[in-house]
Amino acid sequence: MLPKSCQELIQQFSSFPGVGPRMAARYAFYLLHQDQKKVDSLIKNLQELKKVKLCSECFLPFYPSDSKETLCPICRHPSRQSQLLCVVEKENDLYSIEEIGTYHGLYFLIGPARQWFEKKESSARVKKLLAKIKKASPKIEEVILAVNYTAEGQALRSYLQNLLRALPVKVTHLRQGLPLGSEVEYADSETLKKAFQERE
Repeated sequence: MLPKSCQELIQQFSSFPGVGPRMAARYAFYLLHQDQKKVDSLIKNLQELKKVKLCSECFLPFYPSDSKETLCPICRHPSRQSQLLCVVEKENDLYSIEEIGTYHGLYFLIGPARQWFEKKESSARVKKLLAKIKKASPKIEEVILAVNYTAEGQALRSYLQNLLRALPVKVTHLRQGLPLGSEVEYADSETLKKAFQERE
C-alpha cells in the first residue's frame, strides 16, 4: 500500500497533459529518492509560480518586476512591430516562433484548441482579441493565425477567420511546410520560418 502522499502526488501528476498513471508514478518515485536539496528546490520553484502574472494584453505568463507591472516583456518592448499580431494556441508555440528570429510583431494567446470550445473563458479571450484589434493604436494591419494544423486547430482557425472578416484587418495563416496534424511547437526552425514567410 502506497503512502497517502505518494498516492496524491501520482493523482496530481496524472492530471498533467500527456502524463498517464504509469508516468505519474515514475515521477513520484523519482522525487521520493531525491535528496532534500533537490526537493526543496522544486518546492521553491513551484511557490515562485504563484508570483507569475498573465500579460493583460496577450496572456503570456511573465514575472513582473513590481506589483504594478501588467505587460510582458514582448508587449512592452518598443522595437516590436505593433501592426502585426500573431495568434497562437500555447506558450510553447510562441516560444518556438520567437526562436526562429524572423517575426518581430506582437502575440495573442487564444488557448489550446483541444480545450478551447469547452471552456467558458474562451469567449472572454475572443472578446479581448476583437477589442484589441479595434482599439489598437497604431492600427493592427495583419492578424496571423498561427494555430496548429490539427483538426481542432483548423476548426478554431475557421471560427476566428469568420469573426475577423467583419474587421478592417488582413487575416493570414501559416501555409507552406506544416503538414496536417502537426503542431507549431514541434516544427523545426526552417519549416516554421518558411511557413511564416509564405503565409497567406
